[in-house]
Amino acid sequence: MIDRMRNLVRDVRKDEGGNVLTLMGLSMIPLIGTLGLAVDVAQWISWKRDLRSAADSAAMAGGLELKNGGDAEEVDAVVRNVLGRNTQHSYIIEAVETPPTAGEFAGDASMVRVVLTTSTKLPFSSMFLTTAPTIRVESVAQASSEVANCMIALAPTGTALSIAGSSTVDMNCGLQSNSDFDATTSGSIVAGALSAVGNVNEGNNISEDTRINRGVAPETDPYADLISDPDEVCSNTESISGINNILYPGCYKGITINSNARVTLQPGTYYLGEGGFKVNGHAQVVGTGVTLVFTNTSSPFNANKVGTFDAMGTSNVQITAPDTGDYAGILMHQDSRTPLSNANRLFVTGDNNSEFEGTIYAPSNQVTFSGNSSMTTDCLQIIAQYITFTGNTSVSNTCQPGRGVVSFSGDQVLRLRK
Repeated sequence: MIDRMRNLVRDVRKDEGGNVLTLMGLSMIPLIGTLGLAVDVAQWISWKRDLRSAADSAAMAGGLELKNGGDAEEVDAVVRNVLGRNTQHSYIIEAVETPPTAGEFAGDASMVRVVLTTSTKLPFSSMFLTTAPTIRVESVAQASSEVANCMIALAPTGTALSIAGSSTVDMNCGLQSNSDFDATTSGSIVAGALSAVGNVNEGNNISEDTRINRGVAPETDPYADLISDPDEVCSNTESISGINNILYPGCYKGITINSNARVTLQPGTYYLGEGGFKVNGHAQVVGTGVTLVFTNTSSPFNANKVGTFDAMGTSNVQITAPDTGDYAGILMHQDSRTPLSNANRLFVTGDNNSEFEGTIYAPSNQVTFSGNSSMTTDCLQIIAQYITFTGNTSVSNTCQPGRGVVSFSGDQVLRLRK
């Protein structure tokens, strides 16, 4: 009997067909495991997608109720009603909140937060797990009145908008950077909102009423279609001294208003070449319906010799943009072909009686408020690559709703934030 068993084992060991079958059986184990995990992952993704869809729909419905004036209880009822109609999967409502009590939007009364969870066994992994894994999703919808931007820094990288030094800025509007925003002034900031596509670096001197928005969508250039290359050619320059001076629209290689001079700009467009428009100390410039276009007035065009605006902090500049024409609403416009550099920036200063009303538009360059300037602007708007407030600058913008500034943006919005 024993000899028979030995012979059988020896025969099986020598049988190559049996060995192959054994190896094939063993190799199927990892293959079956891989396929099982693939099924579980697909099932997990499907359930999470369905759960996300339910949470998003509920949060948006709650946001719409909030936008229409509903209180927290009414928002909660709407959210739960929407979730009750979703019968794809069973889930637990972990949170319905306005304002959220957790997360990056905690305390923001314009947000509706919905958190859902589900715990369901997966086909393959349930054979090895004692408890089913939990799927959790969170959706946040925002319903708010957007603040209209009167200043937009277009640069997509770096710090496009900066309020630093000891600057004091009081704006009845919003300020937006299409990259980062430095708001660390030791002075003060009062504005409708400080917004950035990237980060807002907050200082300690921002008013409580100023909204801080991070991760917003980039603002587009509202004047992208404006004529920016008039190609005016001229060589005459003006150097103004004394009082009772009058200047007329036209093409100038440069205009200089000397110290203590007084000049009135007649309505119209002033094309300014490499000499730019310079206002020296204690000089006064007034004008209504005026646009200053900084370009190069040579032929051929020289992008490195484009004019700039430069006013001393003790000067008095009171100019207003036209209401009609190609440059309606435009106070200053620098040719878009101008290379970005400190030498080409528009340097805006003035005493506490200075007034600027209209848009300062430098699509390829920087607009800087600096020094000890202090001015009140009725309706100032700035669109530039970079916008900087530094030194002891003090600017107050009193543009009321309904004026040109609100056309940049600003409306009731409803959107998913998470």
